[in-house]
Amino acid sequence: MTRQDAADWMLAQFEAKRFLYQEEAATHLLHLHDEEVAYYDANGNVCVDKQVLALFNKLTPDVVYERAAKFWRDRLPSDQPGRQQ
Repeated sequence: MTRQDAADWMLAQFEAKRFLYQEEAATHLLHLHDEEVAYYDANGNVCVDKQVLALFNKLTPDVVYERAAKFWRDRLPSDQPGRQQ
């Protein structure tokens, strides 16, 4: 799976539900594919590769990341500027 394939898969999952949990995406990518698109960090957390995230961000300009709950969702009128809320 290429990084673009991973970002496209994340986009499809997001579009199906209008939200996507980071752990769900990273776990799927890691267990079904390889460590090029997802990995475990030094603290043992499963993470999506930074290049995959950059590609996903380009595909989803109106999506924000809820940092506390660790998921992506559609931007709301009440959101602050920026990708993270």
